[in-house]
Amino acid sequence: MNSSLDVLQALSPSAEAPVAPADPIAAVTHPDPYPWYRQLARTRPFHYDATLKLWVAASAAAVAEVLDHPDARVRPPGQPVPPALAGGPAGQLFGRLIRMNDGPAHAALKSIVLRRLAGLDLGLVRVRAHALAAGLPRMADDDAHEATRWMFTLPVLTVADLLGLPFERDADGHVPTRVAGFVSTFAMAMSPLATPAEVEAGAAAAQWLTRWAHDCAPAAPAGSLLQTLSQDTALAGIDAPTMIANAVGLMIQACEATAGLTGNTLVHLARTGQLPGPADPVDAQVAQVARLDPPVQNTRRFMAADAILCGQPVRANDAVLVLLAAASHDDAGRDGAAAAARPWTFGAGRHGCPGDALAQVLAASTVQALLSRGIRPARLADRVRYRPSVNARIPQFSAQP
Repeated sequence: MNSSLDVLQALSPSAEAPVAPADPIAAVTHPDPYPWYRQLARTRPFHYDATLKLWVAASAAAVAEVLDHPDARVRPPGQPVPPALAGGPAGQLFGRLIRMNDGPAHAALKSIVLRRLAGLDLGLVRVRAHALAAGLPRMADDDAHEATRWMFTLPVLTVADLLGLPFERDADGHVPTRVAGFVSTFAMAMSPLATPAEVEAGAAAAQWLTRWAHDCAPAAPAGSLLQTLSQDTALAGIDAPTMIANAVGLMIQACEATAGLTGNTLVHLARTGQLPGPADPVDAQVAQVARLDPPVQNTRRFMAADAILCGQPVRANDAVLVLLAAASHDDAGRDGAAAAARPWTFGAGRHGCPGDALAQVLAASTVQALLSRGIRPARLADRVRYRPSVNARIPQFSAQP
């Protein structure tokens, strides 16, 4: 396996360093933000950004302290749902997601989801992903179009399949991709950058996804995620709408972040020139990319009370931007014990992602399927840009002229 330094050099788009990011939000879609992240983690591990009007946690130690703090919540006090989504199907779905809630109800449901995801046979997940991939033929000769299509489709379809949601293949054995489109539409509506039209489309998508999962739940196959989650949540006294919302939430989690991990792995393969053979897994490369070119670059926490955080006095309602990508590149942690831990992109503490292993298998399966169908990473990385986002680093591939 390559050293961290080798991988870092490969991730850089060119020998000439681009202009440094203007701020931590601009860093998300910057061509090469990692030297800047490393300097920030070293020189300003926890500080107040007067322009962004929030605290910034950059070092591994600061990120860990914020994520572990009992008063650091995932939503602003008094605002459980973003105002743009409130009052409709999208807001109802958002408000029930465990990753958007704190407190005892969150803890009970999180433990159920964590246990069920930990019990997945990842080898079987890989088999099912490849079986679904066989039902997704190439639709165009353009590698950029096909890579983008698969990044946002195969991981979602695989999670839907694990849930036990039905797919009726057509006469040619092709898998319908409608569910992936609805999931992507809702995920786009959750972004602070979403337009009114995207929010409206997200509401329709939320309604369709919720109704589909609800209608399919009674007939979910024995042992499927939807069936076991239904059983476990009923025993725990968790209402059915919350269970359904979080079943849909698993598909949402498999959308943009996994697309970013898939796309960033394709970029990594192009820049290192190390393409695996048909029988060689890309798991090691995916794990490296999750740590060194992570799909989720930051997350936010909101203080529910006055506190001392990283040695600084913070006030109730203060926001903290938690730079997960900077923590991964912290010189104090990159080559030490933290390097062997799961990547910071999956978070930590009570809101650490329970599907980190699943996400990496889904990304690896998607990359492998793309390579086996003739996608050439070198043709993608030459013209890569990143989708506008405040927290997710997702490649936006352009067709070759």
